[in-house]
Amino acid sequence: MSTRRQFLAGTAMLAGVSVVKAVPAFAWQFSMEKGIIYTNSQTGMWKGKEKSHVPIVDTKNLLVMMTTPHPMSQEHYIVRHTIVSEDGEVVHAKTFSWKDDPVSKAALKKKGKYVATSFCNLHDMWVKEFTV
Repeated sequence: MSTRRQFLAGTAMLAGVSVVKAVPAFAWQFSMEKGIIYTNSQTGMWKGKEKSHVPIVDTKNLLVMMTTPHPMSQEHYIVRHTIVSEDGEVVHAKTFSWKDDPVSKAALKKKGKYVATSFCNLHDMWVKEFTV
């Protein structure tokens, strides 16, 4: 890949799929302190960044709106949103440029448990579990 940004976008997608597919087996009981995956309660080396990186998920029936309250600049921005079902299927994905607002909408096919991910080009992957 020719640029760091392209590399990070590709890595985000692969990491999101491979890590999130492991969710049913691990049920999020493993420590994410030293990895590249963070949550509201496990911020690791990015303590203080959770408010602008953890995705906000609003649901109404099977409609989901995901927002990451993160400023967007060419040097620092949200690269991608994904929603993954509890069986590991990626049911929604949206990639952003630095010029976009980090907001995505999805229509889910069934009720259940999901994981929303938000990937920042500087501060790694942030996840939030939700149930519809």
